[in-house]
Order: sequence, then C-alpha cells, then structure tokens
Amino acid sequence: MDKSCWIALTAKLDKISEWSGRIFSFIVVPLTLLIVFEVVSRRIFDRPTIWTFELSNFLFGSHFMLVAAYGLLNKSHVSIDIFAMRLSPKRKEILFLAGYFLFFFPFLIAILYYGIQVAAISWSIGEESWSVWHPPLYPIKTVIPITAGLLILQGISDVIKKIVFLKGEK
Repeated sequence: MDKSCWIALTAKLDKISEWSGRIFSFIVVPLTLLIVFEVVSRRIFDRPTIWTFELSNFLFGSHFMLVAAYGLLNKSHVSIDIFAMRLSPKRKEILFLAGYFLFFFPFLIAILYYGIQVAAISWSIGEESWSVWHPPLYPIKTVIPITAGLLILQGISDVIKKIVFLKGEK
C-alpha cells in the first residue's frame, strides 16, 4: 500500500474514535441528572435512594472508559515526556513506537481477550450486583472489551501515523 492508502486508513480509524467519543460523551447528561435527582431527593425531601450511587458509578465508569480512544486521538492522556522531550522528532517517534509495541498493545490485547471472556460469562449467568438494588452487571462488563477494541483501533492509527512520519524522514 502506498502512503495515501495508509493515511486514508488512519483517517477512518480516527473517525471511529472521534464519533465514539462524541456519542459516549453524552453519558454525562443522564449522570448529571441522576446526581441532581439524588441531591434533591436527599436534601430537600429527605428521601435518599438506594440505587443512585451504584448507577452513577456505572454511568461514570462507562463514560470514562468509552471516551478513552477519543482522548488518545486528541492526546489528552497523561504523558510524562521527561526523556522524549530531549530527543529529536525521529527518535521521539521511535520511542513512542516502542512504547506502543512493548506496553500498549500487549496490555490492551490482554484486556480485550479477558474482557470478552468476563463479559460472556456475565451475560450467560445473568450476573447481578450483590447490592440491595441488584442491577445487572453484564452491560458494564461489556464496556471493558468495547473500550479495549476502540483503544486498539486508535493505537493502530497512531502507529501508522508514526511509521509514515518516519518513512518520510530522510
């Protein structure tokens, strides 16, 4: 494949991260409404609920995880560049590529593999929380492999961009 095909592929992968991030960012709307509802119920009506805390954890966890690929696309994850900042652009990209292949992909492939297993078991047994409310846990456990898949796709895009950059360097 020539350079333009690789660039087109990264654009498609980036679009997946962009749109999944935009769509899943709206999870904060029901989360905010839920928190407001609980505050009003507790403080004004003196009627706290048994389910809002757990549901807010599910919503926040889902939001946090499902927008991770969007964060990777937009370089908003925490990065400690103490070594990289002293390197040339070419060596910096080589260091980042090494990090992707040594840490990022192996970790996420393991999360994807085991996350699928955990989610499948949870769905098969109809797993529920042990709390008084007993909500189903399989939807939240399904978020784990979805997140890993989205991050892997964005990681592939980033790696392709770095390789294209390095091949362009003479």
